[in-house]
Amino acid sequence: MSPPPASSFDLPSLAQAVRAISGEFSLADLQRTVVRVLQESASASYAALLGSQEGGKGWVIHCQSEGERRTPQELPASVLHGARRTLAPIVLTDASTQAPYAEDEVVRARGLRSVGCWPLIHRNLQHGLLYLENAQVTQAFDNVHQSVIEILATQAAAALANARMHQHLAEQSHAHEASRREVSATRQNLRDFIDHSPAAIYVKDREGRIILANKGLGAALGLPSSSLVGRKNSDLLEPEYAAKLAENDRRVLTTGASIEVEEEVRVHGQTRVFLSSKFPLRGDDGSVTAICGISTDITDRKRAEATLQRLNEELEQRVAERTEQLQAAHRELLERARHAGMAEIATSILHNLGNALTGITVSGTVLRERLQALPIGSVGRAAALLDRPLEELGTFLTQDERGRQVPEYLSKLHTRLSEERQALLDECAVLSTKIDHANSVITTQQSYARSRISQSERTQLRELVEDALRLCALGEPYDRLIQREYGEEEPEFYERHMIVQILVNLISNAKNAVRERPDNSQPRITLSIRQDERWTVVSVSDNGIGFDEDVKPRLFTHGFTTRAKGHGFGLHSSALSAESLGGRIEAHSDGPGQGAQFSLHLPREQPQA
Repeated sequence: MSPPPASSFDLPSLAQAVRAISGEFSLADLQRTVVRVLQESASASYAALLGSQEGGKGWVIHCQSEGERRTPQELPASVLHGARRTLAPIVLTDASTQAPYAEDEVVRARGLRSVGCWPLIHRNLQHGLLYLENAQVTQAFDNVHQSVIEILATQAAAALANARMHQHLAEQSHAHEASRREVSATRQNLRDFIDHSPAAIYVKDREGRIILANKGLGAALGLPSSSLVGRKNSDLLEPEYAAKLAENDRRVLTTGASIEVEEEVRVHGQTRVFLSSKFPLRGDDGSVTAICGISTDITDRKRAEATLQRLNEELEQRVAERTEQLQAAHRELLERARHAGMAEIATSILHNLGNALTGITVSGTVLRERLQALPIGSVGRAAALLDRPLEELGTFLTQDERGRQVPEYLSKLHTRLSEERQALLDECAVLSTKIDHANSVITTQQSYARSRISQSERTQLRELVEDALRLCALGEPYDRLIQREYGEEEPEFYERHMIVQILVNLISNAKNAVRERPDNSQPRITLSIRQDERWTVVSVSDNGIGFDEDVKPRLFTHGFTTRAKGHGFGLHSSALSAESLGGRIEAHSDGPGQGAQFSLHLPREQPQA
């Protein structure tokens, strides 16, 4: 029931309006009731309930007349600020003529007449502003209306304060209930987490009594978790194991620090190993009031680790034994490869020496034949003709036809004998050269054959290359094919015997490659040496038969050869020897008929003392 107009307003009507305001507890409903009751009681055309924004820098309309959608900027700011500043009602009988409000933009724009603004104050606290206006009528809010409005505004302020308090209490109660439910759910989740954790979780007081235990602890001890509360380690375990656990608990209580330790527990005749993390729980004053422990059963893991350790030791032993066997086999293979390589080198050297000895034999035969062909008989016959008495000799040489031919004959015989003598001397020189060459090869081979142990000496690699050339006994015409391209080289420590053996193999292969290419009009073998910070490299290049790219991976394998009469030992043994020296052999060819290059890479490093 709406209150009567102010012209007929009496005490029962006022009481009815007060009850209408006091009967609302919902803040939103109360705000709508206050606006409606005061608008009707004051016969206002518009009413609004305002509050301050956060920080007090503006206004917000909580509720206004039904059907209206004004903003705070559409209300006279001078009236609102005046009421808030003075905390006293501002009632204008004709706002359009009353200074300073007549200058307000809203008053002028809307042509306002009767305007009123009442602060809602309760217990010295302002709870908002009540704004009323009547744009058409002056003096709409007379003394009677003002008294009624002030009474209702006072009641509205108290009701708004109570409603806000009621709303705050309701919100707090709701929040408390939500918090309680959340705490209860969290507690239940924590309890479920603790109980369903596979680890043993427990809390003990300072005397060592269990005050919380999960199912994991009960399962570890073979007892229900509910029966563990209030009991100590000594009540549950053998004295030896209980004492060790108690000592760890005392460390946490004494130091106040967390520890992680492996603990052994014997239950029902079986020893289990737990990895326990223990940490202190503190009271409000910071003192340690209890300890919490989380123990994980690692018995199976420890057994697995022990088994793995034993298997690792057995495996290491087997690996060591197998490694020793492989090393022995490798040493034997290396030695066999070296012997095979040396045999092939020896065969090659003997073949070349055979060629040199053939030349010596030929020279000897030539000497014998030419000596046999000397005209010694003619000298005898000429001497027989001259074997006369001296008194007849002049007559014979001047008057006898045969005698007159003797001087000319002796002159021609002298010329022929001189020519034969020179030819024999030349052949002797050739024979001497061939004998010297053969002696050089034999001497060099003997010097390396006597080196049965590893010898490292400081020298230039070019000296070893020259030794290898002498051992190869190339002879004519191959000696003329050799080209030397030796770069700048610092002396290094080299294993003379092994390196020369490798070089002999490479040079012999180059000679065979050149010889097996009959269409090669300008055969060539080039020996080059270069050196950088890490390596000394000697290369043997030729323009012989070359090889295919698919052959390259097999060049250094045992028994592989591209020669019809080859054995496949030389390159294999050379590769093994280079590897044992810390180096390598690299091979390259542009294809069949394009020649090949084999390079021996030797590391530049000083031998240990």
